[in-house]
Amino acid sequence: MVICTGSLLLFASPPSAAAGLAIDAWGDSLTTGTPGIGGLSGTWPYQLSRLLGGRTVRNFGVSGQTSESIAARQGALVARLSVARSGTADDGGTDGNVIPVTVTNRLNIPGAGIGAVHGTLNGIPGELAYAANDRHVFIRDATVDAKIAIPADSPFIVDDYRDDINVIWAGRNDVNEDGTAHTVENIARMAARVDRGRFIVLSIVNGADEGRGTQRYRTIVALNQKLATRFPDHFIDIRAALIAHANASAADLADRTADIVPRSLRVDRLHLTADGYRIVAQCVFGFVNNHDW
Repeated sequence: MVICTGSLLLFASPPSAAAGLAIDAWGDSLTTGTPGIGGLSGTWPYQLSRLLGGRTVRNFGVSGQTSESIAARQGALVARLSVARSGTADDGGTDGNVIPVTVTNRLNIPGAGIGAVHGTLNGIPGELAYAANDRHVFIRDATVDAKIAIPADSPFIVDDYRDDINVIWAGRNDVNEDGTAHTVENIARMAARVDRGRFIVLSIVNGADEGRGTQRYRTIVALNQKLATRFPDHFIDIRAALIAHANASAADLADRTADIVPRSLRVDRLHLTADGYRIVAQCVFGFVNNHDW
C-alpha cells in the first residue's frame, strides 16, 4: 500500500524522459469532474497530465457509475447483445446503420445519460448507445450493402486499453447504492486486464455524515482494507492523503477527528475542490514516477 505523504508530493522526481505510456483514468464523477472546480483544468486527470509534461491522460470518468459499469466500459466485464425484434430480418441477418439491440446480461453499458461506448460486435466496429426505456442501439461505423449476422448473445468487445497505464478509482457509487458485494472483484477484474501490472487502485473516499461510527464509514474502511490487501503494491490511500491535508480551521480539524475528507477540499458533501483533485493528481504522479512508468 502507498500512503501519499507530503514528502512524496514535494520531492517526487521529474518524469522520466523515456516514459510515455498513455494513462487511462477509469472512474465516476470523482474522475470526470463536477461543477465548482473551474472546468476541465480542475479535474485530476488534467492536472496529472500537466504534472507529467503534457503526457496523454484520458478521462474515462462517468458520473453515477458503479464499479460494475466502469468495469464493463474498461472491458473487464463483457456485455452480450442480441438484435431486438424490430431489427431482425427474416433470414437472421440485419442491415442498416442503426441496429436495435438488447443487452441480454443487463450490464449498464451505457445507461441513461451516458455517452456511447465504442467497440466491436461480432467483429463489426461501432458504438453501443442507450436509446430509451432500457433499450440500446448498435451504430455501425460504416454502412455496407450486405446484411450482417449477429448471433444471439454476441459479445460486445470494447476498445482495448490494456497496454496503457490504468488508474482505477471505482466503488464510491456502490457504497451510495448499498451494493458493495462485488466491488473488490470488479476492480480485480479490471486490474487483471491490464498488461504487465501497470495499474493503480485508488481508495474509496468518505465525506460529510460518513465519519467514525456510521455504517457508511465502516463499509468504506472495510472495502479499502480489502483493496489494500488485494493490491499491496498498487494501492494508493487517497482518502488518508486528503485527510492528512486538512487545514488548521476548526471545521477541518473536526472533519479530521471524524476521519472524513476535510470540507476545505470538498465542493459538496463528497466531491473535491480543484485543490483536492490536485492532491489526487500528485499522488498518482509520484507513483508513476517511482515505478518509472
